[in-house]
Amino acid sequence: MENLINNIPYETFTYLGGGIMFFVIIYKFFPKFFLKIHKPVFFTIGILSLSLGYVGIIIPGLPTTVFILIAAWAFSKCSTRFTLWLESHRLFGPMILNWQQYRGLSRRAKKVAILTIIPTFAFTIFLAFSLVGDLIFGFFGVSLCAWLATRPEPPLEKLN
Repeated sequence: MENLINNIPYETFTYLGGGIMFFVIIYKFFPKFFLKIHKPVFFTIGILSLSLGYVGIIIPGLPTTVFILIAAWAFSKCSTRFTLWLESHRLFGPMILNWQQYRGLSRRAKKVAILTIIPTFAFTIFLAFSLVGDLIFGFFGVSLCAWLATRPEPPLEKLN
């Protein structure tokens, strides 16, 4: 498994994630552009996001939650079958339903996310950037942790 992951170029994940975010932004600003081709585009975005979400479980630093939420959004635009499957998924279903209903995350999800973000960002800052890059990336990491910590918690913890 490690050999397979090492053979995949790192840029692949960057291009896939960037491409998904590009289509999400284009859809938000030009929704009429997608009227005729929206189902295949959204299905592709959903599959790619779901794939990156699964890969994010294994690779630290690749966000799982964001890609799963994007997949749920994309499938809701094109396929009720995949939407229902994802919402009833054992791992991802409660997270998606909490986000849809309360725009919040469970306390456990917040803790796991923050405890993953801190060492990942610290390690990246230590290895990759200059002082200016370190400050920008550090500010982004602190902002992300603060945003996660301030998300509301769903009233029913048993869903998680």
